[in-house]
Order: sequence, then structure tokens, then C-alpha cells
Amino acid sequence: MAEYYLDLEVYSKGRRPDPSRDKIITIQFQPIDLKTGKPRGELEVLKEWESGEEEIIRQFFGRFFSRGVGWSFVPVGYNLNFEFEFLLHKFNRYCGTSWTSLDFHYNIPHIDLKPLVILLNGGEFRGSALHNFTSKKTGGWVVPQYYENREFGKIEEYVSMEAQAFLEFLQKVMANSSTWLNDLLGNKF
Repeated sequence: MAEYYLDLEVYSKGRRPDPSRDKIITIQFQPIDLKTGKPRGELEVLKEWESGEEEIIRQFFGRFFSRGVGWSFVPVGYNLNFEFEFLLHKFNRYCGTSWTSLDFHYNIPHIDLKPLVILLNGGEFRGSALHNFTSKKTGGWVVPQYYENREFGKIEEYVSMEAQAFLEFLQKVMANSSTWLNDLLGNKF
């Protein structure tokens, strides 16, 4: 099964994003080589402002899902629980699925780097945002303001910068994973 970097941007007026109320404004994905963390193709971004939320959800679903089979790729990302909850809600709303959180969180192979970053941050959740460990310049809190101001080019720049920073971090993790395992297991690996 192919591995893809996966991320979403959402528009929320509330303090906490809510999949039942808020909308997905971008879905970005890119095929990657999990052994190296390097991209195997271009970053693709589905944009709500070009065709609407329902259309980008249906397009993404049609490309990567089939009824009775599920995902046709392994999502790789940061804090995938967020993406999964939004996608679950939107698939059920627009694509006629009746999936539950269990279908996403427990039945889908995925690789989420957030737990690793928490460990690298001394076990602390506070301060474990991706922008604190990568070349990413800011957090996603800037996106709703860009969206309200119709600064879609800035959203696209942000999405591209975030994907690049994530992939650079993934490449470092993959390049050092065998060394870390040898150290952890006392060279028994």
C-alpha cells in the first residue's frame, strides 16, 4: 500500500475546531517513500474556495477510498487524529458512509509523528507543536485569518511550507531511526 503525507486546513470561528460545524478548506497529500521520507511526487492541494467543501471531499474520497475496502493508502502526518475526525464527519455527510471513530483510529494503518515529538519534547505536550521542531515558521492559527481576508495565495504558501517542513523532519527521523534503535536496544538490533 502506498504511503502519503496527509494534512488538512480548516476554517473555524470557534476556539476549538468542530467537525460538525467547521469546514475543511484544503486537503493536501503527497506520495512519499517511507524508507527515506522523501517525496515520490508533487504535493496536491484540493481547495474549497475553488469548488466548495463538498466537492473536495467527494474528489478526495473518490480517489482514495472504495466501499467495503477502505483506504487505499497509509496516511503519514502530524496529529492525524484531527484529520481523521474531520474526514470522518465529512465522509458521513457527503459520501454516504456511516463510519465511526473506531473505523479511523483503530482500523486504518497510519503513521503519526506527534507522539515522537512529544517524547523529543521531554514528554511534555505543551511546546510539542510541529513548528517548534521543524523549519515551519508558524502554526495553523494564521489560516482562518487568511481565509477571512480571502488571501488564498497565503494559505497555499502556508500549506506548501508546512508540507516541506514535515517532510524534512520525516527524512531526519528516517535517517536516524536505525541508530536510535541500536542505541535503545543496546546494539541487539
